[in-house]
This record gives sequence, C-alpha cells and structure tokens, in this order.
Amino acid sequence: MLLEEEGYYISVASHEEFTRDDIVVDYQPGTGITHYSYTITKNGESEETVYIDDNSATRIVLNETGQYRIEFVNYDAYDKTETFKTGIYNVDKEAPRLEINKETYKVEVGTNLDIMGGVYATDTQDGNLTSKVTTNAKEIDFDSLGEKEVTYTVSDAAGNTTSRTITFEVIENHRAEVFLGQCTIIGVICLVILLVVRYYRTLLLEKRLGKFSLEPEGKTSNFFDRIGAIKDGIVTTLSKRLQKYTWIEYYSNRYEKYQIAFRESSTVDIVAKKILMSIIFLVFTMVASFMNLEVLSFLQMILSLLLGYVMIDIIYFIRYKLYRNHVENDLLQAIIIMNNAFRSGQSISQAVELVSEELEGDIREEFLKMHKELSMGLSVEAVFGRFADRIGIEEVNYLASSLSILSHTGGNIIKVFGSIEKTLMNKKRLRLELKALTSSARLVSYILMLLPAFFIVGISFVSPDYFLPLVSSPIGLVLLLVILLIYLVYIYIIRQVMKVRM
Repeated sequence: MLLEEEGYYISVASHEEFTRDDIVVDYQPGTGITHYSYTITKNGESEETVYIDDNSATRIVLNETGQYRIEFVNYDAYDKTETFKTGIYNVDKEAPRLEINKETYKVEVGTNLDIMGGVYATDTQDGNLTSKVTTNAKEIDFDSLGEKEVTYTVSDAAGNTTSRTITFEVIENHRAEVFLGQCTIIGVICLVILLVVRYYRTLLLEKRLGKFSLEPEGKTSNFFDRIGAIKDGIVTTLSKRLQKYTWIEYYSNRYEKYQIAFRESSTVDIVAKKILMSIIFLVFTMVASFMNLEVLSFLQMILSLLLGYVMIDIIYFIRYKLYRNHVENDLLQAIIIMNNAFRSGQSISQAVELVSEELEGDIREEFLKMHKELSMGLSVEAVFGRFADRIGIEEVNYLASSLSILSHTGGNIIKVFGSIEKTLMNKKRLRLELKALTSSARLVSYILMLLPAFFIVGISFVSPDYFLPLVSSPIGLVLLLVILLIYLVYIYIIRQVMKVRM
C-alpha cells in the first residue's frame, strides 16, 4: 500500500486477525530519506533494532507465533527524524491442545455413549475450544461388536488443527448378569449381617444367663466360632512373623491403650489384624470389580489396601470411645460404693474389690484390673495413676490425684470421697441438663453434617453420571479434594460450635 502523503510504501500495515501463515512486510522509505532503522516489538517486548544505511527497501518476515508491531525511524539529509508505527500483526502457528482421559474405552452395546465425556480442548490464543471439537462418531456403528476408532478434531481461529484417535471397544451387554450378581452379593452380605447380629444377641443372652447355668461338657462350636477360630489362627501366625521386626513392635506401641482396654494378647496382634483387614478389603474390591467386568488399577488396589488398614483404627477408636463412655457413666456408682465401703471401715483394696463384685460392664473390668494390681503389690497411687492414664477421663484424673495426696499427706478419706461423690453427682446432673437443652441443636447439627451425603446419594440415583467429571479429569480430582477439605472444615466448625465445655 502506498501512502503518498507520508512518503513511504508498506505492503501490510496491520493484520489483527490471527493467521498461521508467515506475514511478509515490505517497506520502502521516501526519496528524501537518507537512512532509517526499524525495531520489532514481539508480545510487548522490543527485539534488536536494525539500521539501514540508505533508503533501499527492506523485507521483514514474521514467521513465529506472537503479536508484533514494527516501529520505523526515518532520517533525512539534515538528520531530522520521523517515526512511523505499524498496526498489530498476529501470527499463530501453535496448534490447540486436545486432552482425552483415556486412549481406549469399553462400552456395552445399547448403552448411552457420551462421546465428549472427558474431552477438553484449549488454545493459547483462543482459550477454551472444547465446544468446537468435532468427531466422526456419526459415521460409526456402535450397535455392533468390535473396536471402533473415533477421531477428534479441533481447529483454532488461525486454522491450526489437532486430531486424536481414540479406540472404543464395543462389548456385549452383561448388565442383567451383573445386576443379578450384585443383588446376590448384597443379599449374602445382608444375610451375613443378620446372622452376625443374631449371633451377638445370643452371646449377650448367654453371658447374662451364664451365671445361672452350668457349662455342658463337650460343647459344640457353631459356624461363627469356627470362623473366629480361623481368624484368630491367621492373626496369631501373622503376629509371630511380624514380631521378628523391631520397627513393627515400635510402631505397635501406639495401640497399647487398646490392648489394655480390650484384652488383646499383644499390640502386634492389632497390627496383624490391620494387615488382614487390608487383604479382605482388597479381595472384596477385586470381586466388585469383577462383577463390573473391570480390571483393578494400581491406584484402586492401593486405596483399597489403605482403607482396609485404616478401618481397624476406626473400629478400635469407636470401641474405645464407647468403652470410655461406659466407664464414665458408671464411675459415680463406683465412687458411691467405695465411699460406703470406707464408712464401714474397709480399706482401699477391699473397696476396689467390692466395686468389681457389685457392678457390671466395663467399669467392673477396670476395677478387676486394679484389684489384681493391688494384690500383686503395686501402690494405690500407681494403680489409680495407671487407671487414669488408661482411660483419660477428667474425673478419673481427679480421683487419682486425690488418692495420691491422701497417700502422702494423710487425711479423712471418707470426707474426701464424700466431696468427690457430691462433685461428680452435680456434674453428671448438669451434663444431663445440658444434653436435654441442646438436644434439638445437636439434631440439627447432625442433619447438617449428613445432608451433603444424602444429596450426593440422591443425585447419583437420579443421574449416575452427574458426578463423573469429578473423578474422570485432573481438574475434577483437584475440585473433589477441595470439596472434601471444605466439608471437613465445615464439620469441624459445627462440632466446635456445638461443644459445651464443663
């Protein structure tokens, strides 16, 4: 283009649309120009300045991706300058990025196929191009068995194109068989749970009535007894192998409070149970995967093993918490019995023995342990200190401290225990009143904590693929992790708001 009033010639003044072709700019200064220079600016940064000693024409080729602008400085015979800046030149030679989660998909005949599921296309210049992805899916027959190749293609505004071919393996539809198998597994699991519940109810009844009956000779074991014996044998064998490793024993020391509370033979046995539970979870996961006609991935195997390993911790934590609650609820009765024993002139050891004979449940087990420790020669201070460390209840710490002070300084134990009894009674009454006053608020908090889970389950039943993007893409996994963290913080805040400290 000739700009006569400016006295120079430039072939392309600007090219604001993105192009994948080279942009060739020819520049010819006017006749009054003795020399000139030009500077190319790429993506806002100036490159090297080029000097031309005469007024001959020059050709500039822009052949790399970027946004360009050229500034010319013309000099006449008197070294007067005039500056000319071109418009914008946009060159885009980078092809868009096309991301697909898998290279091969397995689909069943007759199922609704989401061709665009897990497909993402982006471009440096044009941004998100997922909506512009095209396929040849309409030309493919997905109603016949075999491998089908689907080609995904996306182009940006400059005309750069990216293509990827994904294989869809169409297999026979086994949904009826899988559904029947899953129903069978669910039915068996429900039956086993029902039998286990009935078995434990029988054990509880047997324990209650055992004191009024005689044990028959040659007692036959039932199915659950045999299963329990097999489990105990596996745990014992595995525990013997684990005891050879010093670091296993060091690691198992953290479960000492569970060993004492639940009469485990050793802490290594608990680690052995964790390993056995991991293997059981892995087997169940493999069965479930087989029923879905899928092969377990390495990540799924690791997750199932970790879930099984942690499950024992959860079970023992819940059991220990219930155990502590039972001891805490019955502690006042134990204090009353001990105080009555002191009033009748009995010693601390006799008072502990009396509690173990009068009460039932977990508190009885604890006082039996303390009575045996006192019989073996341990001091009252050491026995009740071990009880306090084992249970970790504030009232037990208070009781242990009081007995320690009495054993060192002396004092009226009847008056001290009377004060402890009165304090614990008032505290328990206050706790029950607070529990009654906050019952509605606690119910609301439980509903709020469970509401997201019910929402997810309900949506999954209505639309099974609704949450699929959260687990089928890297961005979805990141969002899922963020959601879980927010949910955990949400639960923590609710629990802290509802917690009443006494």
